[in-house]
Amino acid sequence: MMTGLNFNRSVFILFLAFVSLLVTEPTRAQTSGQERDEFSLFEEDVNNSPADAKKTAKPATPAPAPATAPPPPTASTETSDEKIERLKKEIRTGPKNVALIGQLAEELYKKEQYEKVTLLLWKHVDKIDRKSLLLLARAHEKRQEPSEMIRALNVILGKNDKDFESYSLMGNAYVLLRKNKDAMESYKKAVELNPKYEPAYDGLIALYEKRVPPNLYELRILFQDMVENIGARPQYLRRLCEINTMDGTYEPAIQMCKDAIAKDPKVADAYVYLGVCYKAIGEDKTALSTLKKASRDFPQSELAQYHYGKLLEDQKNYVEAMKLYKKGTEADAQAARSWLGLATSSFEIRKFELSLLAYKNACKYDKKNAVAFRRATTILRNQKNSQWVGKFEEASETCTF
Repeated sequence: MMTGLNFNRSVFILFLAFVSLLVTEPTRAQTSGQERDEFSLFEEDVNNSPADAKKTAKPATPAPAPATAPPPPTASTETSDEKIERLKKEIRTGPKNVALIGQLAEELYKKEQYEKVTLLLWKHVDKIDRKSLLLLARAHEKRQEPSEMIRALNVILGKNDKDFESYSLMGNAYVLLRKNKDAMESYKKAVELNPKYEPAYDGLIALYEKRVPPNLYELRILFQDMVENIGARPQYLRRLCEINTMDGTYEPAIQMCKDAIAKDPKVADAYVYLGVCYKAIGEDKTALSTLKKASRDFPQSELAQYHYGKLLEDQKNYVEAMKLYKKGTEADAQAARSWLGLATSSFEIRKFELSLLAYKNACKYDKKNAVAFRRATTILRNQKNSQWVGKFEEASETCTF
């Protein structure tokens, strides 16, 4: 039989159990909220990133349940966004699956979400493979972050110091840092490790072309190496045709131009430089016919119109030269040389209105043309041409280096 004392003790025990339940439930809820996978943290970083700071979340509204669930998208039919969401779900299920992480990074890169790529891959940098590390470096390159590029590439080179692709990308990073000497060394190392790797050659070519004047000797060697190691591609032959022409080595230039035309007869450049070479060695008739053909066959080539016009102007055929220079400006509205040719040829046949307009544009696109502009003004002054000298003087004074 339960006494009053025993009854009170039972009631007290029940009360304590109820209070304990109230205290432990919120604690358990907090603990479960803290148990988040690593991928959830990545999503939080992305959502809090500056790129997404302006986005405000809308309150979710429950959607009515569909009558029949649509079939899940297959790998061949799913959109890029659907693939990204699928990969996220799979990564939550297996957060240590680095292959899935790499696939997600690739999809984000395709959508130009470079910051998300870097956040995701740095979080797993100790586990991802070479392919993902290169993607990480390229994402930083897109974001103009050369120091971060170098950090990512050093991870690869720490594992394999003969990775030519990493050295080439390292060269890109040094170019962004304006450290051309270091960039050149990196590109040369990449070429040394893989003589067939074209991007490293492209980096070196860009550096040599930036010099004033361009280093034609080094450029010639580079393109000769590319022909030897990669193959006699028409674009390499065209560049050797151009470089030899610019450098005044006309005999090898003629051969390279002919080889380039044989490989690809649908590009104007080789015909033009071939005609320039013939003119330089005194074969005027051949030069005239070659440049005329280039001008006729490639009306949209400013290079072809300019050089044929220049040849005719040198022969004092100013009327036809003017027409060709005008075509050159139509092919490329910012071609300073064609504007200058149009200015000088029209000036010779006293079309001063057209000449003034052409001089203004020639100076607009290349301030070095100020010298020719002032020379024309002086001629008008000496001729006491009161109608045009004032207009030429006023315009030429605004054209300064």
